[in-house]
Amino acid sequence: MITTENRIREFWQWFEDHLPDFMALSKADEPFWDVAVKQIKKVDQRFWIELSDAGDVPRELIVTAEGHVDAFPVAEQLINLAPTIEGWIFLALKPPMGFNFTTVYEGTFFDPRAMWFLPLERDQLEADFALRIGVPGLNAMDERVALNAVLVILDTGLGERSAALDIQKILLAELVANPESQGYIELVELPDYIRWRKNKLEPSKNRV
Repeated sequence: MITTENRIREFWQWFEDHLPDFMALSKADEPFWDVAVKQIKKVDQRFWIELSDAGDVPRELIVTAEGHVDAFPVAEQLINLAPTIEGWIFLALKPPMGFNFTTVYEGTFFDPRAMWFLPLERDQLEADFALRIGVPGLNAMDERVALNAVLVILDTGLGERSAALDIQKILLAELVANPESQGYIELVELPDYIRWRKNKLEPSKNRV
């Protein structure tokens, strides 16, 4: 019987055998990228990879589970069993990068720094913690594209673990005028808000 650990060890052996190909790999549209994705999916079908630029030293290989929480432990096991290779860093799940970036998703431009969020607690919606994200120009966008783009933005800004575990539901809305007056908070402040909310909800273990 082939175990998860067997599949992981086979992947890393394959990685080492194809290290020159990975060193040369720089873009997702290169043929070897599809070969590498096919191999990582032999460990878990929900896995994808992200790779830092070819000129980076060290280079980073990130194994992402695309928000599938039940695949997080396998991603972590895979990285725990990674070989030590000079000039390479291996990471399980996308790390938090903050929101100081812009992106183009399926041809549509998005600037997280222009977005705001409105916290929605359980008494407002059937979720422990939900967000309404105010997106400038949303009414002129394809709703599916906008939602998928925002999910990718949250993964990047918060990190994959926080985006999947700390927020239970995402709603989108056209950004209102004077968002702060209606309770909205700038999206760049979301990591701090999540930390504040966790501290607020934690039982006061050490209080007298």
